Amino acid sequence: MRSHDRSGMRIGAIVGAAASAILLIGVAVAAYIVLIKAPTDLARNTAEGIRELFNFTPRVSIDQTVIIEQNTPILEVATVSRTVTVDHLWSHTWLGSTKTLHMKGVYTAKAGFDLRQPFEVDIRKNPLRVIASLPPPRLLSLQMNHYDILRDESGWWNRISDEDRERAVEELSGTARSRAEASGILEEAQATAELRIREIVERNGATVEFQPVYIEGRSIPRE
Repeated sequence: MRSHDRSGMRIGAIVGAAASAILLIGVAVAAYIVLIKAPTDLARNTAEGIRELFNFTPRVSIDQTVIIEQNTPILEVATVSRTVTVDHLWSHTWLGSTKTLHMKGVYTAKAGFDLRQPFEVDIRKNPLRVIASLPPPRLLSLQMNHYDILRDESGWWNRISDEDRERAVEELSGTARSRAEASGILEEAQATAELRIREIVERNGATVEFQPVYIEGRSIPRE
C-alpha cells in the first residue's frame, strides 16, 4: 500500500472520529437542554413568575421530584374583589302589632385561595409542559363598607330594640355572603388565577394543564 493511501486512510479515520465526536457532543448537548436545562429553567421561571404575581412561591417539582418547596409568607391570596349591594327586610308581629326594619348594605367581597392548602406546579419533560394543582377558591373576606336604614318602624306595643337592629345587621351580612357566593366570584377567582399562570407558562414556551389538588389519595373538589 502506498504511503499516500495510508495517509488518506488515517485522515479519513480522523475525520470520521471527529465527526462522530461532534455528533455525540451534539446529542449530549441536546439531551442536556431537553432533559435538564429546559425543565429546570421552566421550573425556576414559573416559580418566580408566580411569586412576583401572588407574593408566594408554590411547591415546584420536575416529574414529581420536588426541587422548590412551597414558601407562603401570607396565608391567603385574593385574586378577585367585588362590590355587593343587598337589601334586607325584617319584620316581627306580636298581637297584631308589627315592627319593621328595612336595610341596605354595601360590602366588598374578596375571593381567592387558602395557602395552607397545597398549591403545586409539576414540570413534565416529554413533552415539556406544566401540570398546576390549585386549591379550591374560597370567599376570603366580606367587609361591610356602610349600610343605610331605609325603614325603622315600631308597632304600637311591639317596639324595635337594639337587639332587633343587631339581628337585622347580622341577617343583612348573611344575605350579602350568600349573594356573593352565588355571584360567580369563586369561579372568577379560579379563572383569573389560571389565566395569570397560563400567561407565565406560555411566556416561557410551554403549555399548562390544571388539575385538582390531591391529599392522601383524594382530590379536593372545587367549591
